[in-house]
Parts: sequence; C-alpha cells; structure tokens
Amino acid sequence: MEDIKIRPAQPDDAEVASILLSSAYNHQQVMYPPPEDYENRFGKYLEHFFRLDGNRFSYQYIQVAEQRSAVVGLVLSFGGRDEERLNAATGWKLEREARDDEWYVDALAVFTNWGRQGIGTRLLQTAEQQADQHLYPKIALNVAQENKQALPLYKRLHYAITQETFLYQHSYVRMVKIPEK
Repeated sequence: MEDIKIRPAQPDDAEVASILLSSAYNHQQVMYPPPEDYENRFGKYLEHFFRLDGNRFSYQYIQVAEQRSAVVGLVLSFGGRDEERLNAATGWKLEREARDDEWYVDALAVFTNWGRQGIGTRLLQTAEQQADQHLYPKIALNVAQENKQALPLYKRLHYAITQETFLYQHSYVRMVKIPEK
C-alpha cells in the first residue's frame, strides 16, 4: 500500500481515466485492463472532455492513485460554486448535484483488481484536503443505493446520509461530511 502515490491527473491519463469515470457513472466495477470485448462509447466522450480544461470531467479536477506508474483509481471533485460553469462547458444537459457551500465528490473509482487496499479511502481523503484548501465547510457526494461497497466506506469515514435523491433516472443517497476543525 505504501507504493501507492496520489497525484494530480494529467491529459495523458485520459484513456485509463475514462474507463474509471465510466465505471463510476454506470455503477459497474471494472478490472484493468478491461476485457477485449469491453466497449465504452460513453467513455470516449469522457476521454475527450478529460483532456480539455474547464469542464466537469477535466483532468484539472481529478486526482489519480498510481502504483508503479499505472493509474489504479481516481477521484473527481470540485467546488459546488463552480458546478454550473463546469457543467455548461460540456454542452450536455447535466443535473445540479452540489450546493454552493460544498466540495463535491462527483466520482470515486478503483479498478476491482486493486480494491480493498485502502486506495478509495486515500483518494477520498485527498478530496477532503482539497475541500479544506478551498475553504469549503462541507464535502458531499451521491452514492447509488445499491452500491453496497461504497456505502460502508463513506459511513466509516463519517459521511452521513442526509436524504434520498433521484438523478439521471436513478436513486441515490446524498451523503455529507462536515470535517472537524
């Protein structure tokens, strides 16, 4: 575990990052490398936007976990005050998920062959540090209700369920953490 490094994403990470982002948004766990028949059309769009500055899926808002120079996980997070601008930059009709006073964790994903090693925890803690650096008093996320692996992780890290919500025709629980100062 000590050889896992967390670093800011770079445009060159686009291909692997798009697989992780797609797995997070589609609520499907993925191994790396993915199976040969793995087709990811949505991922191609994500890969495109990942390489560009100033949008919701940009590398600028992503931290990656790396082992031996291979990306094994990522977290995508940003300030709630920026969400509308970041969404608009994609040209897609995206729903508002964050509030202005929250640092929003939009996606957290680790390849299944790297799971259960504390990588997700380290990535989430990195997002929490960013929230603190940017002076956001809360960290929020939405997690699919059927995501039985993520819910215990978030609860263990002191995220509390604040409501049930519906985004993109899917049910989620909204979880918020107010870090101790």
